[in-house]
Amino acid sequence: MDIRQIKIFKAVFDAGSIVGAAELERCAPSVIAHHLVNLEHRLGQTLFDRTSRGALPTVAGQQFHTHALAILRAIDNAASDMRDTQETLSGRVTIGLAFSAVYGVGLQLINSMAERQPGVQLELAESVSGTSIDRLLAADIDLALAYNPPRDSRLQLTAVLEEDMICLGKRDLVGDPATPMTLADFLTCKYVLTRKGARGRPTADDTDIQKRLEHTASFFSENVSAAVLFVNSGSGVMLGTRSNLLQGAFDGDVIGREITTPVITRSLFLCVRRDTPTTKSMAFTRELLIQLLKEEISSGRWHCRSLLAE
Repeated sequence: MDIRQIKIFKAVFDAGSIVGAAELERCAPSVIAHHLVNLEHRLGQTLFDRTSRGALPTVAGQQFHTHALAILRAIDNAASDMRDTQETLSGRVTIGLAFSAVYGVGLQLINSMAERQPGVQLELAESVSGTSIDRLLAADIDLALAYNPPRDSRLQLTAVLEEDMICLGKRDLVGDPATPMTLADFLTCKYVLTRKGARGRPTADDTDIQKRLEHTASFFSENVSAAVLFVNSGSGVMLGTRSNLLQGAFDGDVIGREITTPVITRSLFLCVRRDTPTTKSMAFTRELLIQLLKEEISSGRWHCRSLLAE
């Protein structure tokens, strides 16, 4: 098994056909087929079912795809790390960001990286936290800013901040913003809950509250933008934060109402994999993120309680 075979496997996986992979790799389809057959022989597994509609990954193909991504990313990271000096960095760093983190620190990160290390290719992947953690564990991204990640031995977690969650929606659905509502009140609302599948990361720190939220939610969304659209349309409400209201994603007539008895909190963590070699670019990006987060929190632009060490 060589790198060329792994790259061709990924091309077939991405394109969904041998012909499509040939276009991506700028070679003849016969070359793609030859390398793919050799790889399958080496692994002793059929990686794709060839049909008239293209190449569909088998269970083994899905499993190998996770390894292929990790291998190719490790090779790219190693190559850029060997070229880099302490003063000049290069390569690509991919960061999974929760929706609030995109608005909270995304632009600052883009501008700071462009100014300090223009040779680094920064890729921001916005998604619900569960998706970011799955991608991090699959070595598809390098870092993640995620809410309430699992306590997994493969992850190194740095607590960043804690936020109180409030009810966000149109005034006729939310009620009087000057009067706090109870969790029991919120559970009677028509609300959307953002998560990834049945095993998605929880919205709330408290597992008992999370179970109650999941039991009575009207809708679930793996995309926060879809949840925001749901709220902006007046279809219902959602849990969010004071910072969300100031970040520009919601319509001007969307308001917030505090939730008490009990207060619902969520915690943001900076997550990296323990078993992945850290390149100079990744280390720089991590430190830059922490610095920018401290600035946003201390300035009051991010309404929260800092969990970062001084």
